[in-house]
Amino acid sequence: MVVDRHWSVKEKNDPFVVPSFETISFSLPSMASWENLLRGEQDGWVYLSDGNPTLAALEKLLARIQGVEACWVTSTGKSAIAASLLALLKQGDHLILLREGYKSTRLFAEAMLQKFGVEVTLMGVDELDKLETKIERGRTRVLVLEAPTNPVTRVPDLNRCAEIARRHNVYTILDNSLSGFHQHGDIPVDLIVHSLSKFASGVGDVMGGAVLGSKQLVSQVKNANVWNTDALSSHAAVELWKGMQTYDLRIKRQSSNAQAIAEFLSTHPQVSRVLYPGLKSHPDHEVAKRQMSDFGSVLIFDTRGGAEAMRQTLDRLKIFRIAFGTGFTQSIANPAWLFYARSFPEQQVGESAINDSTIRLSVGIESPDELIDDLRNALA
Repeated sequence: MVVDRHWSVKEKNDPFVVPSFETISFSLPSMASWENLLRGEQDGWVYLSDGNPTLAALEKLLARIQGVEACWVTSTGKSAIAASLLALLKQGDHLILLREGYKSTRLFAEAMLQKFGVEVTLMGVDELDKLETKIERGRTRVLVLEAPTNPVTRVPDLNRCAEIARRHNVYTILDNSLSGFHQHGDIPVDLIVHSLSKFASGVGDVMGGAVLGSKQLVSQVKNANVWNTDALSSHAAVELWKGMQTYDLRIKRQSSNAQAIAEFLSTHPQVSRVLYPGLKSHPDHEVAKRQMSDFGSVLIFDTRGGAEAMRQTLDRLKIFRIAFGTGFTQSIANPAWLFYARSFPEQQVGESAINDSTIRLSVGIESPDELIDDLRNALA
């Protein structure tokens, strides 16, 4: 269960909701107290960029649900990924990314890390059987994985990739945003990152990111990035903590809704292709079954009739809303080519087969029958 009964202010009466500490700085009563605190001989808070009780409550909750030792929350999911890469990479290092992975990770690597001397290699999920041949001894430093990938829902064999990376002393970072905190905690990767605006928030009201793993490595990432003061606000932390109280209920409903919708679309005459890891037709279904207890809320499908059919389908939807976003309680549909694939490398477009007829769905918690009826009417 996610419901957090571990929060306490060590008073006779604890609040039901984590309070928001709306302060940047903290005081102590004496010089001796400050000396003890800064020497690490006593606990306490110094400045918002280092954390506060509100952020600590959220971090403790997320680490417990993910099944790891430690968590550091950041202002966005993108910053969690960027902070992890900046902490682990240096000039001359080699980084391996998934070609089908989150576009912002690839853009950061190509636009920023390459500029400072990091070599970047893109590999498709279907190429990972050759992963060992792409690792350069003494140079390859980090492998970034994602499961499922966003937006094309490919699922790499995480255990196999992590084993190969560990054998070659390569750090592994798993972007777990589309799977959720209840999955992949048993995979032996070094760091797990999340976009908290997805399943943690649940309603799309605040942004945030999280870096999770061992105490030693999470501290290394946090300390390496203290210069950029990438602190999550206390207000956002409280909203995310509150969102996590209904996490179990939401994600189970979203996943079961997505499964039902994927099965409906897979037999619809106006749909030529559906990609959802829960379908037997998905290229990574067997891998997903081994690694995942459920298959998430995101799927993509192609409409017959090209771009015009895709546009008409989106315009006819009444319950699904055309927007960016994932993991919200409200269902979202969007044009995958326009929203995601325009920045893909040519090879990635070919591999994912995203085209001008592809629609991406992020399924919410509405009635599955009403969602299916909405799609049926839109595809008519």
